[in-house]
Amino acid sequence: MSRTCRIRLASLPPPAELQGGLKALGYKLDLEGLDLASASGFQGCVLDGEDAGFSVSQEGDGLSLRWSGDPREHCAALMVAAALQNLSEAEISLGAGAPLDAVTLQSRVRELLDEM
Repeated sequence: MSRTCRIRLASLPPPAELQGGLKALGYKLDLEGLDLASASGFQGCVLDGEDAGFSVSQEGDGLSLRWSGDPREHCAALMVAAALQNLSEAEISLGAGAPLDAVTLQSRVRELLDEM
């Protein structure tokens, strides 16, 4: 299974708006002020009171989020992707797969939360 999420979007929301988008979806993920527009490399965050994180790579028309085998990191990355999809109609793909619709992406987040 791929450990990469490709996000294509016109522009990134500011940190406070992204954090609000996570909250609106009911996700207990604190990005601790992370600004995806300038982020690169591993970025720590807090998922439901515990450390998590993911790596960010800037790309021409968006960015990629990568995670290790840790389900908390996987979940955190997909939560951010879901919030970006909800806020800015971002196109989200896992690995080289086809773009995911919002229902499928949010369902994957719920499955990961249930596994933890």
